[in-house]
Amino acid sequence: MKLIKALFGRAALTVIAILLQLIVSVALVWAIDIAITAAAGTTMFIGPYTLSSFLITAADIIIALIVTVRIVIRDMSPDEKLSWLVVLVFAPIIGSLLYLFFSHSYLPRSKAVLHMDIRARSAKYYLSKDDCSDVLGEYTRCSRFIYDAAGAPPHRYSDVKYLPSGESFWITLKEELEKAEKYIFMEYFIIEPGRMWDDVEHILERKVAQGVTVKVMYDDIGNITHAKHDFWKTLRAKGIECLRFNPLRPVVSAVYNNRDHRKITVIDGKTAFVGGINFADDYINETYRLGHWKDCAAMIKGEAVQSLTIMFLTMYDSQDETRLEDYDAFIPEYYEYYDEEGIVQPFADGPRPLYPTHVAENVILDMINNARKYMYITTPYLIINNNLLSALCRAAMSGVDVRIITPRIPDKKIVFWITRRNYKKLIKCGVRIYEYLPGFIHAKTYLSDDTVGMVGTINMDYRSLVHHYECGVWMFKTKCLKSIRSDVERLFTECEEMTVDTAKQSIPKRVISAVGSLFAPML
Repeated sequence: MKLIKALFGRAALTVIAILLQLIVSVALVWAIDIAITAAAGTTMFIGPYTLSSFLITAADIIIALIVTVRIVIRDMSPDEKLSWLVVLVFAPIIGSLLYLFFSHSYLPRSKAVLHMDIRARSAKYYLSKDDCSDVLGEYTRCSRFIYDAAGAPPHRYSDVKYLPSGESFWITLKEELEKAEKYIFMEYFIIEPGRMWDDVEHILERKVAQGVTVKVMYDDIGNITHAKHDFWKTLRAKGIECLRFNPLRPVVSAVYNNRDHRKITVIDGKTAFVGGINFADDYINETYRLGHWKDCAAMIKGEAVQSLTIMFLTMYDSQDETRLEDYDAFIPEYYEYYDEEGIVQPFADGPRPLYPTHVAENVILDMINNARKYMYITTPYLIINNNLLSALCRAAMSGVDVRIITPRIPDKKIVFWITRRNYKKLIKCGVRIYEYLPGFIHAKTYLSDDTVGMVGTINMDYRSLVHHYECGVWMFKTKCLKSIRSDVERLFTECEEMTVDTAKQSIPKRVISAVGSLFAPML
C-alpha cells in the first residue's frame, strides 16, 4: 500500500517515465529492425544510423519540440516549466504522456463544473456585512484579497484559542464534541484507528444515538496506509455519515494529485477547529516513530465559524451524489459575541479554476513583505518557489528578524535533503533557520510583528501551495497571537540554529537534493 501511495507522487512517476522511455525506445528500435529486415532482407541505414534508431530519434525530437512549445506558452510558474522541460529532455515520449495526464494543477472540467456550481449556490452564506477596514487599516488590502480570491469574509467579535499541541487539541476537542446538540462535521486528511481516533469515535457513536447528525470525510489516498480500505463502511454501520474524498479507483487521472489536506471540525455551527493535526497516535505522542511530534491547532467560536461550516459542506457535497439544496439548516439562529478586538478570517485554498490564484501563497507573501520587526514560521517542509525565497531574503536583508523552524527528524528523507539544500541562500541573506531537535515539527504557523498570524494546514511546499485543498485562519491583532509567539519562542530553545557549515550534506545527498530540486514542483 505504501508503494501505491508513493507512486501517486509525480516525482516518482518522473523516474518511472525515464525508465519506461529507455525500455520503449529499445523495444521500438528492435521491433522496427525486425520488420525492416523481414521486408527488405537487410538492415537499412541513414548515414551512420540504422533506419529504426533514426525514426525513433526523429519522433522524440518532434514530440519534445511540440510539447516544449506548449509548456513555454502556457500560464504556468517558471519553476513548474523547468521541471517539465527537464523531464522532456530525458524522456520525450513518456514524458509527454506524463505531462498530458499530470501537468495540470487544476481540476478536470467535469469536476470543476461540479465544484463551481456548489460554490455558486453557497456564495450567499459567505457574503460580507463588514470589511472591517476601520480596524484593519493598512491590512485591509490583504483581507480584501482573501475575500475576493477565496470568498471568505473577515469577522469581528469571534474568539480564537490557540492549542499548542496535539494533546491539548485532543482533550479540548473531546470536551466540545460532548456539547454537540445538532450536528458534528469532520474533514481530515488522515483518520487512523488508535487511541486518539477511538476515543473520538466513541463520542460520535454516542452522539448519533442522541440524534446528533455526524458527517465525516477523509482523503482516500492520504488514508491509504492508515486505515482499511472499507473503513468508511465501518463508520457508516455505526450511524456516522462517512465519505471518502476522491475514492481511489484503477484509472489514471490527474484528479488524484489534488488531495483534501484540510483538517476541520465544526460543532453546531458555533465551535470549530482548524490546524495541522490529523487523527493518528503520532499526533498525540502515543507513538514515537519520529521522536516527539509537535503540532498545533486553533479553536474558533462565534460568527467566523460560519465560513468553516460552509467550507465543509461544499467539499462534502462535491463527493455526495445526494447533494443538499441549501445550508440554512446548519446556520445557527444567532452567534455569541466575544470580547475580542481582533479580526478573524478563516479561508480555503485549492486548485484552479476554483480559486483564481494561489491564495495561501499570496497571504504568506503579504505577511513577509509587510513585516517590520519579525517574521516567525514553523513548517515541516521548506521547498519554496523563487517568489517566497526572494521575499524571505529581502525581508531579512532589510532588518526584519526572519526565523524558520523545520524538523530535525524527517518523515520523508529526500524532501528533507531538498529542504536543507534551501538553507544556504537563506542563511547567507540573514534568515535564521532552526531545526527542532526532539523530533518532527508538523505545525504550520505564520506570525508577524504581534499583528498578523495564520494557523492552518498550509505547508511551505509546492503540494500545499499549488495542488492540495487547504485551509487556514488569518488573524489580525487577536489575543491568541501572544500565545503563538510564546510557543514559537519556547521552541527556539529546543532547536539548533543552523549555519552554512552545519547544514552541509554529504556529496550523495547534495547530488540527490540538487536533482530533486529540479522536480520540486512535482513533489
